[in-house]
Amino acid sequence: MKKGLALLLTLVLMASLVSVTALADDTVTLSFLSWQNETTLQPILDAFSAAYPNIVIDLQYAPPVNDYLEKFRLLVASDELTDIFVTAAENKLEVMEGGYAVDLSDLPMVANLGAANISTYSDANGKLIAFAPDAWMAAIFYNKGILDANGIAVPTNYTEYIASMKTLQANGVAPWVFQAGNLYDPLQGYVMTETIAKDRNYDAKVDAGELTYADGWTVPMNLWVQDYVTSGVIPEEALGLDGDQCINSFINGEAAYTVGATWNVTSIDEKNPDLDYGMLPWFGTDDETQWVTGAAGVGWSINANSEHPEEAMLFLEFLTSAESLQTFQAQTGGLLAVSGIDYEIHPVIQMCMPELLAGNFYLPAVSWKYSGALGEIMNAGAQNVVMGISTGEEVVQSMDEKWAEMEAANN
Repeated sequence: MKKGLALLLTLVLMASLVSVTALADDTVTLSFLSWQNETTLQPILDAFSAAYPNIVIDLQYAPPVNDYLEKFRLLVASDELTDIFVTAAENKLEVMEGGYAVDLSDLPMVANLGAANISTYSDANGKLIAFAPDAWMAAIFYNKGILDANGIAVPTNYTEYIASMKTLQANGVAPWVFQAGNLYDPLQGYVMTETIAKDRNYDAKVDAGELTYADGWTVPMNLWVQDYVTSGVIPEEALGLDGDQCINSFINGEAAYTVGATWNVTSIDEKNPDLDYGMLPWFGTDDETQWVTGAAGVGWSINANSEHPEEAMLFLEFLTSAESLQTFQAQTGGLLAVSGIDYEIHPVIQMCMPELLAGNFYLPAVSWKYSGALGEIMNAGAQNVVMGISTGEEVVQSMDEKWAEMEAANN
């Protein structure tokens, strides 16, 4: 808390030293569709308000991932896209093809931005559609207190992990808390450990027509159904939860495991500073194989049709300054992809740094040629499997059919 306060004071002091000539006599309101909430961004917004009192930020929060994508697409369809918005792996193709974002290549801090983050959000013409300041990873957060109370050592491999869930169930303890939008996360974990770990060029081979999703997703799907669905680890009640409810349930000690990411640690520490928790990778059936979900973080974009382009650029320049990014990192626990900024990595996130540093991280949405369409099938398909409407094999078949459909439409 002291460190966060010091960062905030630094930002406010910086703001007080900036001499600003108002762009207009009247107050300008910038709308900002974000998937970081008010708590995360408020210190930066307060500092910006002190520096630019004539610019008001109307923050509109939509939780990632599916709630955000739904809100983004609704605003696009109604021609009401906000002045600033978030571009993620799941909607970047839409942003590029729709021409929704201005080119940020000349933004000062781009010179310090990592190459992977630049390439992730650059279109075929080299236009940078979003500034993504960090990288992230996600895997399994565990409540050590619950494990200890049930005589379970922190798992170190697949066999121990599966056994831990069976023990918890036998003791009447919920092994997991999921929400509607992350039911497929363990499935992605199995894709990493059973397919990508064996062939890092798998997705490229699918796009070249050499392999299919049935080739690489059938085994992971069967494992996911066996270990999470048939076993009852994912209950239908998860379909009624959103991301905030899910993480709050974990914070309150209602389950031993949940999907945890770099951006969750600050909220967990603030809401339950006494929680003894940690992070595990996704375990492969080969006990030596361990991966994490990960990619370049989401990026901030400026609406190409914003009525306040100068003010929007001022805000983004402030948002991407060294001081603001240091505060952003402290608030989110992310892994900055911007050089020249010192920060500490949260001890829970440190637990899976070996996987990240070894390059054992993956996100289908980054590697898929048709990430938006396939992502919708994966999300809806996982929910349908949990409800008993579809089988895992049918979901994988739908992925191949959608790929063929998209390929035919784009060739």
